Amino acid sequence: MINRRYFINIIVSIGISLLLLGLLISGVNGSTDAALRPKLLSILTQTSLGFIGLYVVTSFIQTFFRALRYGVILNTSGESVPGKFHLFLIAMSRNMFVDMLPARLGELSYIGMLNRGFKVGADACLSSLVISFVFDLIALALLILVLIGYQVLFADLQPWIIGTFVMVMVLSAGMLVFLYPFLQWLTTRLAALQISHKGLMGKLMRLLESTVDSLQQARQGKIVGKVLALSIGVRIFKYLGLYLIFLGVVLPSFPDIERELSSVLIALVSAEASAGMPVPSFMSFGTYEAGGAFALIALGAGKAISVIVMLALHIWSQIIDYGLGIGATIFFIFIVSRRSDASTGKTSGRGKLWFLVAALLLCAGLVFFAFELRSVKKMGSFKPPKPGQPVLAAGMQRPPDPLLAGLNGFVIWSSNRFGNHDLVMLTLPDQQLSRLTTDPHTEYFPRISPDGSKVVFCRSREPWVSQRNYFAWDVYLLDLPTGEIKLLAENGNVPTWSRDGKTVYFQRRGNQFIAHTLADGKERVLFETGKNLPLAASVLLETPAWNEDRQALAVTLRGGRRGTAVIDAGAVRPVGDGCELNWSPDGSFLYYVDHGGRGENAFYQVNPEDLSRQLWYDAPGEYSHEYFPKLANTGKVLVFGASSGGHEHDQADYEIFLWPVGTPMENTARLSFHTGNDNWPDIYLY
Repeated sequence: MINRRYFINIIVSIGISLLLLGLLISGVNGSTDAALRPKLLSILTQTSLGFIGLYVVTSFIQTFFRALRYGVILNTSGESVPGKFHLFLIAMSRNMFVDMLPARLGELSYIGMLNRGFKVGADACLSSLVISFVFDLIALALLILVLIGYQVLFADLQPWIIGTFVMVMVLSAGMLVFLYPFLQWLTTRLAALQISHKGLMGKLMRLLESTVDSLQQARQGKIVGKVLALSIGVRIFKYLGLYLIFLGVVLPSFPDIERELSSVLIALVSAEASAGMPVPSFMSFGTYEAGGAFALIALGAGKAISVIVMLALHIWSQIIDYGLGIGATIFFIFIVSRRSDASTGKTSGRGKLWFLVAALLLCAGLVFFAFELRSVKKMGSFKPPKPGQPVLAAGMQRPPDPLLAGLNGFVIWSSNRFGNHDLVMLTLPDQQLSRLTTDPHTEYFPRISPDGSKVVFCRSREPWVSQRNYFAWDVYLLDLPTGEIKLLAENGNVPTWSRDGKTVYFQRRGNQFIAHTLADGKERVLFETGKNLPLAASVLLETPAWNEDRQALAVTLRGGRRGTAVIDAGAVRPVGDGCELNWSPDGSFLYYVDHGGRGENAFYQVNPEDLSRQLWYDAPGEYSHEYFPKLANTGKVLVFGASSGGHEHDQADYEIFLWPVGTPMENTARLSFHTGNDNWPDIYLY
């Protein structure tokens, strides 16, 4: 039966694990440009799991070699050395902690676990650690030397790798000089000063003297050959594992990138050398990618691809190292607890206070991890939804609806019924559905020009992009009479029209609102958070809508601030929560989506003067989770999407509906009949 002490250890371990995983996600978000994050996560989800499994195998092998090396060095100290399995757990935990602090300060976890868990003297722990570090450098230098020889014989020699070799050799030599002649001399000089062995200085003196003795014992133990061989084994399997992750990352997403072993090893060595520099960073994010990307760029890869490949590789290696390290640490805690109980004969717990502390740590870990995980979920799905099936059987006609009889125009929306989202058009009142676009990339947010002849819309820069990704889009212009499509603006999103049809407005990089003049193609930045708006640069301007008469922007704020607002005269006037705030065609009112309806959502009408609101429309019946409201150019008809409960914009089974404004809410016509995703409708009436 598990006693209270073990139970507390379990809680503490889980809490720390969740905190570390949350910090890992936070480190990724903090070190990655916002525009690259969705692409990065897409690459991570496409990484070959077979190669990831092989990396796990190499991690176990290199950790086993590392544990054997620790044992060889510690055996020269005369201390009671833990068994190979215990050293393996310590080495696996060390792999997790080593990158948590800059300049490899995480290595100190090795000393703490040996000293506190198995009573190995701090001097023996410290000497074995620094000897291992020096031999790691020597093994790295030998590996670089092999790469230089390979380049001389079979490829073009990269001059900077010679500089790396010289730097590593100088550092290795400097460490050896420091550990042996210098520390011996320093100890002798300090002893001559006859410093008191009392207090902190005395403890430091004793630690220094005993560490020097341990170093001398290791040198006299004739272990150089064994330690060097094991160090080379550690390096070989470490870089082999990283190379396997590299293949797992690039083969599905970047099949054309350089994959030759020696070239990739150069990038991996450069990345590790950069990560080992005494530069403040968490988990080496930033420093690791800089060194590896520099090498890949020198080998001919593109800058953006190099950065994102190295970042994906780093994240996968950290996820695995942390997963294995967390497991090893939990196992280590159990073993140490059992040894402590066996030696003292006590099985009592640590009391209510420690239990409370452990519970608080667990809660903190859960909250932090959930918060960071939520930030990932907000980036949307990284795989397209299933196309779904038509509700109407083949050959069946759309049911006639008297609400459509008096309407003459058309509705355009985005639908995934053909695969990735394309634009479709439904004519009114005859309800003839046609496909407007056939591009394999994702298309959404169509907006019809004031004269009804053109449509601006977004097309993704890659085949599938979630609509929660603000960045990977271009703005296109479709001429309805001819069917001609042309690129209007790169890196643009959610476009809208000026009232005269001569200007297209859109969002760029999430926090800019741009005006694009069609006649000359010139662009102007009207608003940008962090510059001409009293909003931080991290605040995103979602679905911005400009009212020319009022010179006011209706916008949904996301990122560093959340809510809907009207921005006029430089002031931000909050409307409330919700999203998709928009102007009526005549500017007499605003409308948007907010909570409170039958299916959680409803549409609300907002007075632009005092920003008071009232319920405008809440669909009765099954489809009452409303989104994507858009008034017709006449202002008399509203089209929108609604689901029976699903929420995700480009994933859920939204259907398209039409409501004559001002009539009873039951007077709603259904326009789409398909289980796929239909969204962002717009309507034009002649």
